[in-house]
Amino acid sequence: MRLWFLALLATVGMAMSAVPAHAQTWGEKWDAFWHRTHVDWHRNNAWPEPFQTADRAAVREPFCIQTDNGWKMQNTVGTFLFDDNQALNKAGELQVKWIVTQAPIHRRAVFVLKADNPEQTAARVASVNAAVAKYAGPNIPPVMVTDTEPSGWSGSYVDAISQALNSSIPAPRLPAGGGGGGGGEGGGENSGN
Repeated sequence: MRLWFLALLATVGMAMSAVPAHAQTWGEKWDAFWHRTHVDWHRNNAWPEPFQTADRAAVREPFCIQTDNGWKMQNTVGTFLFDDNQALNKAGELQVKWIVTQAPIHRRAVFVLKADNPEQTAARVASVNAAVAKYAGPNIPPVMVTDTEPSGWSGSYVDAISQALNSSIPAPRLPAGGGGGGGGEGGGENSGN
């Protein structure tokens, strides 16, 4: 019993020496010690929870950022979706229509890639706004300018690659020679005697 009391007294002494210097009187030190003990007791008894929530949020944050960036790329109307006059071409119209009507509601934002000068960018935004108004109905999603180019190629480039591939495929033909197939008569190690 005496050892327990001495251990308690030593703990109280160490805790009181750790109290900040602004607590001058023994009463203030005593109150600060018991307040700290009370806070530590509650923190230890609720231990994983206050920290688990923050840890889970920190782990999820990069995935949320990646998801947001992916949807931004998906909903970006890039260079190949505009013609020379900075008006939407048919593929651009279909892209805007998909964003406005098919994308999840909380992801319906249209991003327009900046052009080389402000006048061309304004023409792109006006063209996209016209398409959004045409397809959106009463809930018009926002149209924002971005300078991040989505990955991809023009349809004419992809078509040229497909055409070149198809033209390089040789015509199908049967191998020359006699006989019709699989192992038959004649020479070979296992034929005959």
